[in-house]
Amino acid sequence: MNSSDYRCHLSTLLSDVINAELMAQLDDVTVSGITLDSRQVKTGDLFVALNGATTDGRHYIDVAIAQGATVVLCELSDASVSTIEYRGQIPVINIVNLSLCLSGIASEFYQHPQRHLKLIGVTGTNGKTTVTQIIAQWLEKLGHRTYCMGTLGNGLTGALVESPNTTLNAIDLIANIARAKSLAADYVVMEVSSHGLELGRVSGLTFDIAAFTNLSQDHLDFHGDMASYARAKKQLFSVQYSKQSVLNGNDEIALQWAQEWQYDNALSSFNQKLPHASQYVMAKNINYSSDGIDAVIDSSFGEGTLHSKLLGQFNVDNLLCAINVLCLSGFSLANILALAPEIDSIAGRMEVFQQGESPTVVVDYAHTPDALSQTIIALRRHCTGQVTVMFGCGGDRDSSKRSLMAQAAEQLADSLIITQDNSRSEQFSDILADMKTGLLDSTAVQVEADRTTAVKLAIASATFGDIVLLAGKGHEDYQIIDNQRIDYNERLLAKTCVESYQ
Repeated sequence: MNSSDYRCHLSTLLSDVINAELMAQLDDVTVSGITLDSRQVKTGDLFVALNGATTDGRHYIDVAIAQGATVVLCELSDASVSTIEYRGQIPVINIVNLSLCLSGIASEFYQHPQRHLKLIGVTGTNGKTTVTQIIAQWLEKLGHRTYCMGTLGNGLTGALVESPNTTLNAIDLIANIARAKSLAADYVVMEVSSHGLELGRVSGLTFDIAAFTNLSQDHLDFHGDMASYARAKKQLFSVQYSKQSVLNGNDEIALQWAQEWQYDNALSSFNQKLPHASQYVMAKNINYSSDGIDAVIDSSFGEGTLHSKLLGQFNVDNLLCAINVLCLSGFSLANILALAPEIDSIAGRMEVFQQGESPTVVVDYAHTPDALSQTIIALRRHCTGQVTVMFGCGGDRDSSKRSLMAQAAEQLADSLIITQDNSRSEQFSDILADMKTGLLDSTAVQVEADRTTAVKLAIASATFGDIVLLAGKGHEDYQIIDNQRIDYNERLLAKTCVESYQ
């Protein structure tokens, strides 16, 4: 993401990256933009050539130079000393661990916009999107202009632009924070993924408050094992990344972190008061109804009554996490709770569609074993009839969770339909075979490869009082099949089916 509003001397950008001796070999040019994408390079830009997950930016150095790049930063894979070479008159600076330096370089280019905003970061396997969006809604209603970054997109609350990743690359991330500042936002609320932490995308940030929702199996294709996955998440709660930490008191890994807490930043917890936590927020006398959730809030910030139209036990967790963060931000519990009934459900997160005598249809992004289990259990509390679940498993991702998701759905649902969900380059038949290994009776499960047909089948077979859970796609408006992106909006399809239900 380039911006003509910013310019920076190369010596300033690289002052913490290369030594003075190497810098002396370079002309101190002025850089007018910075990008990882050779197609976006303009005259005067700095092009960053990284070896990414899907493509190697080093293959596009000549393209970037032809586009007008003034300087190129190149990632060194297996060297221990930074060097400079030239392609024509253009310096190509080979930098050790370049990817880990980018957040600092981008921060320098965009004049450290994060210093002018309050930053709230949320990590965890499930709930990141909902918690960030709930916090953003609450902040807006409390009178604060808020910029959101995460799975649903990046932008001011209610005006998000689609994002390629939950946590953007380091350059685009800082550029978005600079945009937030230019739009007069005073808060940035951001999902922080384990990938973002491990790859150094947020290394130039210190969050005013960092929150943890939970940890369950996901992304093992990237991290390798649960211990590595947990370590990646834990980084966010060190003093390098956060001033105050909020942990879920009902999560086992959070309890372990709290028991071993050695950081100087203040610790707070929700659901249960954890060891070393100086503040807490808990709910008691929780009541679930077709209208939502009612509960009494007991906290170190005071007491009050929560009324919310959100559904499910895990949304109690999400609300408590958000309340904890907001209280730590200095807002009174009374003001927060007064606005709770106005907080809307999040697109594709336990989003309800129901009309007339139709069944209740819920679209949710649940795509891990724990998320799917918790979603079905949560809906049981609000259901007077049967629960039908329709879901699939993604291709080219952690295959070990497929049987676990099928097992959870079979055990907890009254009826089950298995279908496509972003099979990518894999064959649906292979994904289905993995899922069936988790089933006790595969003959009792319906299989429909076409997801649109599966949705219509699930809703048509249900009646008033039943709940139909369409799991996995959530807010997404596409399917990826045979590596082709196909337009597909499950929220719109659910709405249409409910409106035409007979």
